[in-house]
Amino acid sequence: MRKDAYEIESQKPYFQTVKDLLDKYEDGWNIFIKAHEEKDYDIPVIRKPEFEDDPYLPDSWLELADRVISIIAHEKLQLETNPNRIEIVRADQMLDAYVRPVPDGPSHWSYGKRRAIEQQQYDARKHLAYEIIINSNPALAYCMDTNSPVMQMLVFAHASYGHNAVYKNNFLFENFSDPDTIMAVNQRLKALIDECEDKYGVDEVEQVLDFCHAMRFMDTNDKPPKRHIGKKELEAKKTKAREFPYLNPPRKSVFNDKSEGADATNDNADYTAHPAQGERNILTFIADNVGHLPRWKREIMHLSSIVSQNFVPNIRTKVLNEGFACITHYQVMETMFDIGLMDASMHGEFRQSHAGVTYQPPGTVMKPNPYTGEEEEVFVGSDINIYALGFAIFEDIKRICDDPTEEDLRWFPHFAGKGNWEEMALHVMESNTDETLVQQYLSPTVMRKFKYFLLEGEPEDEFLTVSAIHADEGFKRVREQLAADYRLSDKIPKISVRDYQEETDRCLVLQHDVIDDQPLDPKSTRQILQMIHAQTKTPVVIESVDADGDVVDYHASPPDYDYEPHRRTSLHYDLAR
Repeated sequence: MRKDAYEIESQKPYFQTVKDLLDKYEDGWNIFIKAHEEKDYDIPVIRKPEFEDDPYLPDSWLELADRVISIIAHEKLQLETNPNRIEIVRADQMLDAYVRPVPDGPSHWSYGKRRAIEQQQYDARKHLAYEIIINSNPALAYCMDTNSPVMQMLVFAHASYGHNAVYKNNFLFENFSDPDTIMAVNQRLKALIDECEDKYGVDEVEQVLDFCHAMRFMDTNDKPPKRHIGKKELEAKKTKAREFPYLNPPRKSVFNDKSEGADATNDNADYTAHPAQGERNILTFIADNVGHLPRWKREIMHLSSIVSQNFVPNIRTKVLNEGFACITHYQVMETMFDIGLMDASMHGEFRQSHAGVTYQPPGTVMKPNPYTGEEEEVFVGSDINIYALGFAIFEDIKRICDDPTEEDLRWFPHFAGKGNWEEMALHVMESNTDETLVQQYLSPTVMRKFKYFLLEGEPEDEFLTVSAIHADEGFKRVREQLAADYRLSDKIPKISVRDYQEETDRCLVLQHDVIDDQPLDPKSTRQILQMIHAQTKTPVVIESVDADGDVVDYHASPPDYDYEPHRRTSLHYDLAR
């Protein structure tokens, strides 16, 4: 306990709330230290006689630790979270949790394969994650039964309050996930699959599940959900799309006159788009529109898509999520030390674990020179530790709010020196992705700390060029490039519905927007199209379209399919539509 910090913290409202709670127990303020000394988080917690019948007091050490951490997180750090459900699990249960997106979900051979791999790795190193948390309501956290009392408190703060706060408040999770229903949807999916396996056979159902798994990144939306359109309204839109060009011909003018001398190069003048053009959730589109598919298959596709959608925000907020969870557990544990709930031994254990999680391996190593034999520093590169980067950004936001330098005042005039870092950290957490977090809040101080610089060139080049270092304008270029590295929209192929020829041969036409001249992998593309074709029993086409709207690549299943006689537009796409 730090005396000066204790005097400051003891004047804050949350401190009295904690004191009022712990004063109801025989061991009181020493209850967490006692568990650490006995190396047992399951020690009995004994209430004072006058509080024995209070139904609202925690009955176990773990419940009491969670209650105290909750007070600090909610009252001091001002976090808003969903209710928590914390389960202490064995190693085999944690391994099971590793391989399933959501607990108690359907079985699949890929989960068994991954489970065997994880078991081999565990047998070799005897180490598992300290916790796993599911974005549900209540938030479900699995914590290892081998964690020490200090580690249990740390993972409670990290997962059940840090991650939980991100899940509840970040704009991506608000728009793209539904924690209130995800567990029920997953259980419904499992029950449906079990029922279908009994009716239609394991092999038939497994093919549908293989198809759903293969449609990863084509089974979700990256835009906020649209208003639900009923069947009648959808049919009305289709009818209007067919009839509009005939009932309401365009007014003749110099801009659309096809007569001699007029510009007659617009091949798309008579094109009527399909109502679902631009839809990114291909799996749901198939379930909704391929009416000849059995209902049970379409229902499995729907539910699988909902489960996948719940995880869309996770892949775009890894740095932010882990960074905010780390700053949360750091502040909670330091507060517990400051007010005397942890002794120096417990504080040392916490700091050692925290340092290990947020350690950034260096990009250089010392090796002997093959000619001189002398040790010299050799650049080998190192992957960025998202825990280290995220924590460093949030920790630096706190420093900039409280004690900015002249450099900070130039870079962050809107919050540097304004104090109230908790409110600023919450604003950053709520309103950013990894890309925007790095783009807006990665400071020169953090870039210097990690010694970031920018290399340019091609992988096959013998030499690369150092084009920016952590100084002057180099900071901006380094930050822009690192932010671009977290721009997942440039890394995951952008594929959407172009057309569905439901009135002819029911061909599904997909469009791939080519970004930075990156083509689709031909082998994977053919395999995916074959799986779509096998399920729908109708042709499927994907066209790769460049920035000018020209088709630069084409794949189809069956391979010799020619949909030119049925297509509703030319080979040139008007991307402005």
